[in-house]
Amino acid sequence: MNIVFLLLSLLTFIAMGANANLLVIWNILPIAFIAVAYNKTDFKGVLKSSVFHMILGTTLLHVFFHTVMYFDIGKAATGSSTAALGYIFFPIHSMLFGGLIYLLSKAIKLIWAKLIRRA
Repeated sequence: MNIVFLLLSLLTFIAMGANANLLVIWNILPIAFIAVAYNKTDFKGVLKSSVFHMILGTTLLHVFFHTVMYFDIGKAATGSSTAALGYIFFPIHSMLFGGLIYLLSKAIKLIWAKLIRRA
């Protein structure tokens, strides 16, 4: 799985113009965050793990954003003079989205466990 994270980081680097600057490192930060979370977690029942859901959600949002910006889908990158601000705020949104998915997954598991105990 670490190869997937490395490949994702490399593709992000290429999609952002292959120039090493702080903005590229800032945009790779969510991938580094989920790589650390993945390596620190012992997955028992992978699909039931809230950490797995967080990793999946963060990764999918990351791929979606950079695909839209790279291919300029819907003029996302060229349609506005402030489109580059997406690269500044995206990592924050990505990690918040992952955290929200983690909390939602935990809440669903808790509610499900309570429903099963009642039955």
